[in-house]
Amino acid sequence: MGKSCQLSDVDRQKLEQWTAAHGTPQQVALRCRIVLAAATGESDVLIANRFSVNRNTVILWRKRFADEGLDGLWDIAPGRGRKPTYAIDKIARIVDATLQTKPEGMTHWSCRTMAQSQGVSKSTVNNMAISAQPLEKV
Repeated sequence: MGKSCQLSDVDRQKLEQWTAAHGTPQQVALRCRIVLAAATGESDVLIANRFSVNRNTVILWRKRFADEGLDGLWDIAPGRGRKPTYAIDKIARIVDATLQTKPEGMTHWSCRTMAQSQGVSKSTVNNMAISAQPLEKV
């Protein structure tokens, strides 16, 4: 059984606010619920069963809250999420080639010709072009 988390009134109010808010990411809301349950003195196993998480998850968020406070509940650990398919220098070369050069005998690059010259798929070039489009003012 983990020891009870000590919450100030301000911390408790903030955790309850984040849990109820529609804009709070679900992973953060779950962390808040875990800390709130821990503050009532519930055991790690009981909290884990109630929220359908691993006991180690409860232990992690108890410890993180004790060490870092409220801000620690919003942190995303390094190494999470999808890794980039291409290195930043490869992307920079494609963008640079698009802006600074022209294909031989043509006035501009198409997605297919740029992809062939850079050794990537046309979808990759097209996705870069879409993400590089400036947003129009409405």
